[in-house]
Amino acid sequence: MRAAYYETQGPARAVLRVGDLPSEDPGPGMLRVRIAASGINPSDVKARGGNSPRPQSWPRVIPHHDGAGTVEAVGPGVDPARVGQRVWLYECQLDRASGTAAEWTTVPEALAVPLPGNVSFEVGAALGVPALTAWFCADRAGAAPGRNILVHGAVGAVGFYAAQMARLRGARVLGTVSNDSQAAVAQAAGIATVRRGADLPLHAREWLAAQAPDGGGARPGPADGATGNAATYRGFDGIVDLDFAANLAADVELAAVNGRLAVYASDTNLEPAFPVRALMRRNLQVAFLLIYTLPAAEKRRAIADLTAWLAADALRHPAIHAYPLDEIAAAHEAVETRRHVGKVVVRP
Repeated sequence: MRAAYYETQGPARAVLRVGDLPSEDPGPGMLRVRIAASGINPSDVKARGGNSPRPQSWPRVIPHHDGAGTVEAVGPGVDPARVGQRVWLYECQLDRASGTAAEWTTVPEALAVPLPGNVSFEVGAALGVPALTAWFCADRAGAAPGRNILVHGAVGAVGFYAAQMARLRGARVLGTVSNDSQAAVAQAAGIATVRRGADLPLHAREWLAAQAPDGGGARPGPADGATGNAATYRGFDGIVDLDFAANLAADVELAAVNGRLAVYASDTNLEPAFPVRALMRRNLQVAFLLIYTLPAAEKRRAIADLTAWLAADALRHPAIHAYPLDEIAAAHEAVETRRHVGKVVVRP
């Protein structure tokens, strides 16, 4: 089979190769999928570049956790009716040498989720890490009817889904964006927006005031922590954050008493200094999320919700930027430099 691989870690163009490798027959509980599209996540490029905490334990790695395609063969113990099924894949390279950047991949059957016919393979390949992470973000932020949720980076791969999933759970959602084009993308998905920057707290509080059933009578809280009655202090009940170190001060300022922060990244190369007293005054709950180590039972709940939303066409999806497999180095560079707004995939 044609596959992309690397044998040492380093820059994309220096270490990524495309060539012919043996395909794997499915063993017990496994199935083989013909890959139509392979999704690239930041964790994939960090692993290839040597910037991941996980060591490279194999002499050769076929990268990428996410993908989509068609089941071509099943091993013992797997329902033969799955042959021919359209599926999306997740965590395919977790603790394994072979991911989805190939014509075929063989995985445990639980990692191959039926893909509704109304969803393209490219979109299916873009689900995995972003959509599952987004589900956990909306869940940990406590998205529910009557709650106000702030989503940082509302047009990123995770943020775009998290904001929509929070709305599907009944919450009122405000997303942060950087420019007019990002605002247009978010607003087309029904997400209200505010610009990132120094004025974010001011404009976010204005949005909160407009949501209040009392017409804005409850006061916005002080920046140094809530000191008054929780019933009179308005803030965001939940915040989804992609850069914890950079956004921590604004998050503390904007969080409601008994609010929740769901954190899935901290891209700034700084270790944040925790404002412990301000966090305590708000009684804030902070959940740090890494999809690869979250409970399997909860992932099954996430997949069930996601499957229903996909079948109902309830989600808009990030723009897809597809590269041929032979240009996988350029695709990795596009992810590293954030060249595109949306999701990068390769087509074997």
